Amino acid sequence: MKKRILSLLACGALAASAVAGFTACGFDGITVWGSAAQQDTLKEMVKEFKKANPDVKCDIRVGIGEEDMAYSNVGKDVSAAADVYAYSNDQLINLLRVGGLAKVGGQLLETVKADNSEDSVKSCAIGWGTAQEAVYGYPFASDNGYFMYYNKSVLGENDVKSLETIISKCETAGKKIAWALDVPWYVAGFFFTFGGEYGVEHDANYNESNLSINFNEPEVGIKASKAMAMLANSSAYAGKGTDDSTIITGLKTGTTAVAVSGTWNAKRIQDDLGENYGVCELPTVTIDGDTQHLSSFKGYKLFGVNPTSKYLVESHRLAAFLSNGEMQQLRFEKHLIGPTNVAASNIDAIKNDPTFAALNAQNAHAKEQTTVPSNFWEPLKAYGLYIIDKIINDTTYQTYLDNMVTGILKK
Repeated sequence: MKKRILSLLACGALAASAVAGFTACGFDGITVWGSAAQQDTLKEMVKEFKKANPDVKCDIRVGIGEEDMAYSNVGKDVSAAADVYAYSNDQLINLLRVGGLAKVGGQLLETVKADNSEDSVKSCAIGWGTAQEAVYGYPFASDNGYFMYYNKSVLGENDVKSLETIISKCETAGKKIAWALDVPWYVAGFFFTFGGEYGVEHDANYNESNLSINFNEPEVGIKASKAMAMLANSSAYAGKGTDDSTIITGLKTGTTAVAVSGTWNAKRIQDDLGENYGVCELPTVTIDGDTQHLSSFKGYKLFGVNPTSKYLVESHRLAAFLSNGEMQQLRFEKHLIGPTNVAASNIDAIKNDPTFAALNAQNAHAKEQTTVPSNFWEPLKAYGLYIIDKIINDTTYQTYLDNMVTGILKK
């Protein structure tokens, strides 16, 4: 889940760039939204779809819509949203609540189930394995997670196995560690490391009916806090404001030796570091004698179809095409995006790629990112900032953890 906020542009600005809002401006055709980083690739895929489907006569336009912003973009006005759009699986319930996703059925559904990993299909399904089972997406990426990049000229393969060694080596070398403790997506991983769990139940209208979370239990929250503080209190810590740009710039210039991010930055980092390109799963950390492998979120990205689309059949065909094995392979070649397609995942070039291998290794220690409580992110972000700014310490962790959980459970 890339932490970017992209606003929807007004209709008058559409001449300059293909962005969200075509439908609202009266465009009569199919609009498809995908991430900003993949716009050229998405346009190339649409051209291939038109060649393969000459009977589809309507025009197709490509616009920007980040996967993690799908609910924000679509929920404003479903009828004005794209006909086909990319979304991350944690957005599923919110998109269903606003009526933003059409059900996948017939032969298209059979193909989705046959071609993709079961977990990726489950990620966009309701009532899996029951008579009420319904699937609401076309999986295309298994890379909605994070791992570690490092500069091999500063750290060796054994150095990156523990957080303590990473910190020591970077302090000695005068290099920075870019790990966004002010971004809740990354903060959550520290809690999962020590047994953190959350639960969300929904009623028939997809509204939250019951929430649970144990992040304030001492064995979970205090250990997670100490692990974050170990990093944040180091002279090697890069501090607040760690984003894609600062990660890429820091690794390219050599000021940063270690960065935690996902596959969306892999191509740039690989090109910049060359033979010094290092990539691996997250390290272990030892707190109060308890050694654990640092955890993370993992999830999937999918194409959803807008049920209000004027071209519903064609939109389903387009979503199916954009997510097929060939397109997933192309997406990997262009952007190192991990496929959900089983056949594509077993291609040697993909299976043996070091970046994909690092993602898969970390996924063994990651928590599936299902729908989180609606108030999940902001309290976690605040807690990460308290750690970075040294506002809390060993004597006050519990109070702030209790306040954080109260904020998450607030209705």
